[in-house]
Formats: sequence, C-alpha cells, structure tokens
Amino acid sequence: MIAQALRRSVRRRPASSIAAAASVTAVGYAYHVERNAPALRDDSSPSPTTPTTTTIPRDRYDPDAIARHWESRPVSIARRLLGVAGELGPVAGEYLVEIQLRPRLRRGSSDAEDDATTTEAKRKKLELERSLSQKLRASLTRLGPTFVKIGQQLSIRPDLVSPVVLHELQRLCDAVPPFEDEIAMKVLAEELSPATGDDATGKSTSNAKEVRNAILDVFEEVPQLVASASLGQVYKATLRSTDDDDADSTTTNDSVPRTQKQHVAIKVQRPDMLETVSLDLFLLVSYGKVVDFLCSFLTNQIPYHETFLNGFANGAFMELNYVHEAENQTYFRNELHARFHNNNKPPDDQKHNKYSILPFLRSLRNNNGRNTERVIVPRVYEQFTSRRVLVSEWIDGTPLARAPKEQIRELIPIGVELFLCQLLDIGRFHADPHPGNLYVTTSRIDGITPALCLLDFGLVAHVSEDARNSMTRAIVNLLQGDYDTLIAHDAKHLGFLPHDTDVTELKPVLKTILKEGLVEAGSNLHDRKRNLMAISNELNEVFFRYPFSVPPFFALVTRGLGLLEGIALTGDPSFDIFQASYPYAKRRAIETFSVKDYGKIS
Repeated sequence: MIAQALRRSVRRRPASSIAAAASVTAVGYAYHVERNAPALRDDSSPSPTTPTTTTIPRDRYDPDAIARHWESRPVSIARRLLGVAGELGPVAGEYLVEIQLRPRLRRGSSDAEDDATTTEAKRKKLELERSLSQKLRASLTRLGPTFVKIGQQLSIRPDLVSPVVLHELQRLCDAVPPFEDEIAMKVLAEELSPATGDDATGKSTSNAKEVRNAILDVFEEVPQLVASASLGQVYKATLRSTDDDDADSTTTNDSVPRTQKQHVAIKVQRPDMLETVSLDLFLLVSYGKVVDFLCSFLTNQIPYHETFLNGFANGAFMELNYVHEAENQTYFRNELHARFHNNNKPPDDQKHNKYSILPFLRSLRNNNGRNTERVIVPRVYEQFTSRRVLVSEWIDGTPLARAPKEQIRELIPIGVELFLCQLLDIGRFHADPHPGNLYVTTSRIDGITPALCLLDFGLVAHVSEDARNSMTRAIVNLLQGDYDTLIAHDAKHLGFLPHDTDVTELKPVLKTILKEGLVEAGSNLHDRKRNLMAISNELNEVFFRYPFSVPPFFALVTRGLGLLEGIALTGDPSFDIFQASYPYAKRRAIETFSVKDYGKIS
C-alpha cells in the first residue's frame, strides 16, 4: 500500500521526488562521514596520533590542520551555519523591516513627515533601537567568543552604530556570562599541578579536596571571580610568599619596591575553546576563499581575502595559548619600560637612541627630576602560567572609555603615541585595545599621575622593519598631501599594488579618494563616512579595475588604531586620528631616514 502510494507520488511529481531523495541521501552521507571522522586529540597528550585521531596544534596556527579536521565534519559545519543564521537572521530581518523599510513606506503618506518629528515617534524609535540592541547583544553572546569579539569591535565605533547600540554592545567587554567557578577552579588546579592533570597521567584533578589543596598551595585563598570575557574569566587572589620573590624582584623592571604578598589576576580559559574558535575561523577563511574566487573571476583584483583573513585568524587562534600571550606581555613590558625610562640605555644592537624622539618620554620627569609612569604593563608570573592559565600582577583601574572626559583627553595623546611607537618602532602591535584592555590607573611611583595600563596581549601583530619604514613614509606623505609619492612608491612597497603596476590613470582617482574621503573629512566621522559614500562609485571602480591587495598584518593594525580612535571620540568629538598621528610619524621619519631626506617636513 505504502509502496504504491510512493510510486504514484513519484509519477505525479518526478522532479520533487528526485530532489527529496537526493536531499535524504546527502544528509545521510554527511552523517556517515561525520560519524567516521577521526576524533580530535589534544596535541599535548603523550599518546601518538592514529588514523582514528586528528590534531590541531595549540602552539601555532595551522590552517591546513584545522581544515582537515573540519572538512570531515559537514554536519557540524551545517549546524554552525544554521545556528548563526538562526541567531542573527531574526535580528537583521527586524532591523530591515522596522528601521529601514517601514519608515520609507510611510514617507508616501501625507502626514509621514509630521509623525517623524513628534516626540512619540522618536520615543518609539528609541525603544525599538534599544530592543534590537539587546537582542543583538544576546545573540552575539550565545554565538560564542568569535562573535563576542566582533561585538567588542563595534562597541567603540560611533561612526558605524548608533549611541544606543554602542552602549549595549559595550557590555560585551566585561559582562559576558561566566561559566561555573567549579570548572574554572578544576582547570586552574590541573594547570598548577601538572603531575595530577591531563598532560601527565590522563587523569583529571576531579576531587574537590584535591582541587582546593592544589590552589591553596600557591594562593592564600580561593580566587574570587571579578570579570568574565569572551575566551575566559579573570579571578583575583593573593600569592603566597616564596623564596623566589626577592630574586625575581631584582630582575624585574618595576620602579617601586615589592611587598612579600602580591595580589594577582588569574585568567582561566573557558572549556572547549579550541573546537569552538577553530570552527569559526575555518568558516571565516572559507568565506575568504569564495570571495577570492568571485573577485578573480569578475574583476582584476589580486586574490587577497584568504591571506588577509588568515592573518586575522592567526592572531585570533594564538589567543588560545596563554603561554604565547605571556611571552608577548613580557616583551611589551620590557620594550615599553626601556622607552619610558630614558635614563636606561638602549640595547647594544641599536645604533641610534630612538627613545629620545618620543615627546611623552621627555614629559615623564616632573619638576624635581624624578621618574614617573604614564604606561604600565603588568608583570607575568611565568612559573604559574600555562596554555590555559595566565597569572599576572593585579592593577587597580577603570576602563579608559568610562573615565571622565577630561582624563580621556589627557591620556589619549599618550595612547596614540604608545600605539604608533609599537607600530613604527617596536615591531609588535597590540591589536585588541578594546575598553576592557585599556585601563586608567595611577603611577606606582607617585600615586597621583594618571597612567594607561595595557592588558591582554593575546592578539598581537608582527610588523617587519621594511613595513614599519614604509608606513612611516606613507603616513608623512599622506598628511603632507604628497599623494603622487604615496601612490607610486608607498602603496607598492607596502604591498597594496604590484611593483610593476602603471599608476598613471590611477593617481587622479586615488587622490580624490584619499583627499576627500579621509584627510579633508577631518575629525567628524560622519562627514568622513558621507564623503566615502559620495565617492563610492570611484572607489568601486578602482578595486574592480586594478590589482589591489591588502597586506595580512593590516587586518590587525587597522583594527587596533580604529578601536583607539573610537575610544578617543568618546572624550573628544573633535579628535582626528590622522592629525594626532602626524607629529610622531614626522619625528620617526626624521630619525629613520635622516633630516636630509625629510628636511622639508613642515
């Protein structure tokens, strides 16, 4: 009976029947492939890789290993894509209908303009924006760390989102829902006592008494939760004094005496971060591959999206390894200390005293000739740090974005020079300065002078010396209006254009874009956005006809400086990142290329 009904259905609707059969077969095959996919093995486990296991290295970003792992899991990929669409789709749909489409339809009515100006209409629009903002934040939180970081980036871009959305997304910087303390303390105990943890014996520290004893061997009390972030959460505790304290204090760069008891911040990674983040990064890079294929087929662009996104993915993936973050933090601490204490000698392999050109270094001494601090990087306790736990010095402070506007105006020039110093001089760039990572504190020397505290060094961009020199030239040429040199020389040396590209026809168009879209727009981001929209046709034509590409490290550099600009605008609406960058870039150019080459710099 059933068989006859199926045959009749196939005869009546052959195309639909074939499509249904193909869909069922495809779904069944996908489940079969995923069921037989090799299991993910922790690369720190002593057991060897077998045909039934796969490994994603934790100490480096390996896109091939990530691709091999996830390409054999089509069901997980489909489930993740449907999850993203299910979370963001309704929010995007409501935004398009209620904010974009419906107001335009009402414009046709005679009283639409009057309604738009009434207090009631404005109130309803504000309530709608607030409701959508809350839904967006909740969706990003449920989607996990990758999307939380996207929300954090948007949270300080007043040129991209409204103040209502801005306020709601800023909660993602320090109000991500925490996971259970019991799980965090178990991870902490395992990392503090590797002999009883997974890495050594394959047995976890599961007994509550063992967990507590392992923690109290190092700390005077059980750590207390103070903040929850996208990849982990932060606890505060007090270290027990050890015989190594005095020895450590003699080798650190602190300008203040140490006490025996040290308050510390303990960052503990969330569980299952490797699979969650690697899947999102795999999908992101796959998207780049698709865009590259379409662009190479439809335009003359050199495919760069995959490389560009791989650069971002590399930085995001390395955030999962807290040992890597600790190394970055120690490096920045040493480098910035050298530049903020001009009585120290630079390293022997440096021929020039670069530190003397930094104006904020010259202001580090007060009237009595004593040193003070304007930038602080906490000390790392390497003996307690592992790939899932980072223990560092506790610093009291307030997020820069929440500081009084007067204090923001005072510290932002220091922040700009701090980040330009990293970008153009040090060669490593803190690429994640969202409000939760940039704090206002006070100098530990005088206890009065406001200082910036830089936190969270998981996402760092490496910039080569050639790229640093090319960027220095490019910034100076851009702000001096030397667009010919910028286009013909700097754009090629930075990798935006091939060296053999004829830029004769390109120069007039790019001059208009750079001059009207960026420089002349000044500090008003809305004017800058409007100007770029006005010349969008020229911009699209340029990218369609010419073989442009974007250097991989620019993904992190533009993100870092863009976020800093967003913070600055909360305290100073007239802040202009281009003009703020010019004084340091000019001095850096004079130091690097000699006064003879840049003697005409005004």
